[in-house]
Amino acid sequence: MGVADFWAGIAAGGGFRDSGSATLEELRGSIFGGYFQDDWKLKPTITLNLGIRFEDHTPQYEVHNRVVNFGLTTGTIQTVVPGSTGYSDRALYNNYTGLGDWNPRLGIAWSPGFMHGKTVVRAAYGSSSYLEGGGSNEELSLNLPFGNFESTYPTGIGAVGSPWQSAPPCPAPQFSCYAGSRVRIFDQNFRPALIQQWNFTVQHQFSNTLTFQIGYVGQKGTHLLNFEDVAQRMGLNAQGTLAQPGQQIVSEAAGPFLGGLGGPCTFNPQAGGVFGTTTASTVTYAGTWNCGTPGSLYQADSGGNGFSSFGALAGANMSNSIQRYDGLQAVLRERSYHGLDAQVAYTYSKCLSNSPGYFGTGWGSTQAQSSGGQPGWENIYNPKLDYGPCYYDQTHIITGYFSYQLPVGRGKQFGKDANPVVNAVIGNWQISGILSLHSGNALTLNDFGGWGAYGDHSGTNSIGPYTLANLPNCNGPINIDNKFVPFNGGVAAHIQWFDTSNISAVPNANVLTSYTNVGTVGNPVAGAPVGAVATGGGSFGTCSVGNIRGPWTKNLDLSLQKEVSIGERKTFQLRLDAFNAFNHPIWTFSGGPANGSFDSGSGSLGQITGSQGARQLQLAVKFLF
Repeated sequence: MGVADFWAGIAAGGGFRDSGSATLEELRGSIFGGYFQDDWKLKPTITLNLGIRFEDHTPQYEVHNRVVNFGLTTGTIQTVVPGSTGYSDRALYNNYTGLGDWNPRLGIAWSPGFMHGKTVVRAAYGSSSYLEGGGSNEELSLNLPFGNFESTYPTGIGAVGSPWQSAPPCPAPQFSCYAGSRVRIFDQNFRPALIQQWNFTVQHQFSNTLTFQIGYVGQKGTHLLNFEDVAQRMGLNAQGTLAQPGQQIVSEAAGPFLGGLGGPCTFNPQAGGVFGTTTASTVTYAGTWNCGTPGSLYQADSGGNGFSSFGALAGANMSNSIQRYDGLQAVLRERSYHGLDAQVAYTYSKCLSNSPGYFGTGWGSTQAQSSGGQPGWENIYNPKLDYGPCYYDQTHIITGYFSYQLPVGRGKQFGKDANPVVNAVIGNWQISGILSLHSGNALTLNDFGGWGAYGDHSGTNSIGPYTLANLPNCNGPINIDNKFVPFNGGVAAHIQWFDTSNISAVPNANVLTSYTNVGTVGNPVAGAPVGAVATGGGSFGTCSVGNIRGPWTKNLDLSLQKEVSIGERKTFQLRLDAFNAFNHPIWTFSGGPANGSFDSGSGSLGQITGSQGARQLQLAVKFLF
């Protein structure tokens, strides 16, 4: 498509996908909350804080009932028709009102008498809940027949974004609508996320201006939102058990969702649609699966051509992810000591999770300090494989600030008797700064082989290609190189951050079979197979989540400020700011998903390709009156 055609809205080719509803979706939900909290002074040295909050997040419903859901285990089609679903809630999933809606608060502060009021010991626990939002593309109102398919004319000339010119593909909710198609599911027992936090700290006052605090801080998150493809098949090894990373998948079984109810799957390498370009001599087919209980939604959804760019995908919003944070935190603070205010804080911590949050880091953000990733486990039957350091996990964090009024000028240590003219030059100078140091983020590799099933190296209809959850093979430790590579042979200069010799892509699952074409290009007929017949077998990668660390970040901002008083009410202020004063590079990686710094098949794998936050100087003048 040329630029002129694009502006004219004319397309000579393209594809089709499921898009939003043709009508306005009107979603409604409510939050009801109330709390009680109070302080009790049990003794002059002990204060107790107690409270509790109730918060109910009601499910979101569509005002005109234009939603379709599916039984997570049964696969039953559920619509808002009285008596047809067994759900009193129009949202088609239940309103959670269990113990997780009751969020207690408990805090205690103790100042031991033998420390003469110089030390305070504090401990606290509290919980909170919230309904984590998913993407707008995962709403139940986008299921057929209320959602629609949008076409950019696979053949011939048409208008960009025009809907299908034929009849709608699904006039009413029925299984025929969803064969090999994209469906959205909300777990009927979806729960709001529950966050529990606790801490224990000791603070001591060494002087009237100097204090030190050290403590432990913990957090546990449960029922975090996760996005699963519940049409994924169970990959089995030669022993008939769940295949572990690196083990060849030799057979597959239906999962327990959507009425699949287990049972073996059979792969038909010739029943699929034609893939690629047919020639006069060969024709290539992608196979299809016969999987799950006959007549179930699982069978209908996986029975379509699951190797097309938008094949079977049963995306379920689940609330089964977890997160854990543990940290040691220390703070030293000086207040108003001969014109100095300063603080330095150090944190030693670890964050672990199997979900980066629904929007994560995007699909490989360009020029970022972290790797890409979206929610969604590569293997929903083995979620522990996606549990590892959070993408924002930084083991060491040092922060600080200072503000110092120079002891020069009238009434100060030096030049205290200066006349007004001299004082206007040497007096009222202040220097300040902000320090930020932290160790590198946890980095996760991805094995991007393409969108959809062609990028699924396991051959199990994993959601990995859509969420960058596919992990490559790690054949040994990944060492940090941190080596400058000069420009050579057209390859731009860069820093090779980590060694790539132990990283390899997972071989593709064998899902395509080529046959001799005994027909014509326009009407192909498969004859004898050419080469190996597709089996569908694959494997999961052996790398783990967050097994590489990025570079340290070091930044110091400085400011020099001078004030001149004009009379009693007017002040002239001059200020010079230096952001990243010492111009330390803040290294960044290229994005993705394809050809990024973390893609096993990329030419820039392991490379630092840019930086951000170069030194900036700013001069400001203010007149205050």
